[in-house]
Amino acid sequence: MWIEDEKESIAESSKMIDVAYRINCKTLPYDHAYSLSEEILKNMPWLSENGLTGIQTLHGPDSGNGWTRSENEEIFLSKRTRLVIRVPKPDFKKACDLEGKTLRVLGNDIEIGKASKKPFLVVRDLICRFVLTDEDLDESQFLQYVTKEFEEHQIQIRKAICGKTKSFTVDGEKKFTRSLMIANLSKENSINLQDFGVGIGRIFGCGIFLPHKSIDAVANFKED
Repeated sequence: MWIEDEKESIAESSKMIDVAYRINCKTLPYDHAYSLSEEILKNMPWLSENGLTGIQTLHGPDSGNGWTRSENEEIFLSKRTRLVIRVPKPDFKKACDLEGKTLRVLGNDIEIGKASKKPFLVVRDLICRFVLTDEDLDESQFLQYVTKEFEEHQIQIRKAICGKTKSFTVDGEKKFTRSLMIANLSKENSINLQDFGVGIGRIFGCGIFLPHKSIDAVANFKED
């Protein structure tokens, strides 16, 4: 029981929180991050004031937690799909102002329903679907870049794996990203990474860490 109490205490120490909204939308193009961000900012311009505030892109039930997906696919969304925005904890009530709005994203209407708090999970393994990078950086250089940033936050990384370079569009300009998985984290660093993220571009869904549920047995997380 004390282990669960410890995890709950560590999770409560986070500075940020995820706000999960019910949505009604059947499909979206894969490359919707910029358009989604622009629509949300029209309703909540204050989101751009904090560089750690993030808008997660939407993923269907077959997305593999965002780890693998073709850049050209149309995304089919289920009733269980949630729009998730990461905000400072004190801003939760302000974030609820998005309830009841309809967002027009690339010709598709997204009806926003009720919002709920989604506290961070204390897990050993985290994934970031999109980390902004230079197209010319190879895998080794990319990992050196992110490791250096983690060290600036006093976060020690034991194991990191990155994916292939992919692209998406921001205001008509092509940007390049890699996915990144961080494994074997301590409880404290798990929460710290979810708070701080990595790189820039949170408002377009980049640099946001999420639990890698497929390889992390959340209930059995024990540090060596």
